[in-house]
Amino acid sequence: MGTTQNRKRKRRTRRPDSGSLWGFLFHKETPPNDITRGTLYSGPGEDEDAPAQRPGFLSELWERFNLWSTVAGVLFLSFIAIMLCGVVRMWQPQALNDIAGYNDKVAAKDLSVLIKNANGAVVSFTEGDLNRYLRDTCRMQQTGIFSIFANAQGIAVRIHNGYAEFIVDRLVGVNMHQTTSVNMTFHRHIEHGRPVIGVEFRGGEPLMGNMPRGGRIGTVGIPQKHIQVMQPALKTLLACYPEIMKAVEDFGYCPIFEKETPTAEGRITLIPYTPTTSD
Repeated sequence: MGTTQNRKRKRRTRRPDSGSLWGFLFHKETPPNDITRGTLYSGPGEDEDAPAQRPGFLSELWERFNLWSTVAGVLFLSFIAIMLCGVVRMWQPQALNDIAGYNDKVAAKDLSVLIKNANGAVVSFTEGDLNRYLRDTCRMQQTGIFSIFANAQGIAVRIHNGYAEFIVDRLVGVNMHQTTSVNMTFHRHIEHGRPVIGVEFRGGEPLMGNMPRGGRIGTVGIPQKHIQVMQPALKTLLACYPEIMKAVEDFGYCPIFEKETPTAEGRITLIPYTPTTSD
């Protein structure tokens, strides 16, 4: 027969029922909705025993490389802006109204007769004379893929001091002009006792450093080595004037381009070759 003390001990060690056991094992207390603790800065000394939470891999990667990605994004956007600006300037034609003889109604001189009658003497004519002669004698035709939407309007020559700029004027669509120009400088040298006229596709101030300027597409300067794609068109143009080219070859004429002031009309002077004892 158990005593009163034993009966009390049995009550304390009695197993809980199934409902109480389920709640004891799986019930979790809901933390209080402490907004202040979750949003405000905890001062020193608080939660010292709480383990430090490490950021995730992606977060750590972003914190490490976000500076370089920002720099790369800025560089990419700058490159796109420069490309768009270049494309717009390529389709923006250079002004041709300052070129003498290109759009006026003055009668042209027959330069082929002038050069032929010079018979090897020095020949000089103006920028306007050359442009009027090209206006009346040269009929250009656009070929290739650009012929779908562009028509050749004409060719003009702008004289600078030391070089000439040959400009092809195209009409795109209804009334939109586009220009491509080539800078040309002539020189003369002797090969096998005969004068040979050489040409360089350059002129004017260099683009950057020592990079020669070869011409312009629209208003954008193009390096010399890239503008040489215009050589076939220039050879076709020269083939249209066989009498002038024969006189240049026979007398060794070398074109000299002169322009005294920016507003003055340029001049072209053909200097014949004069043999010397050193040649």
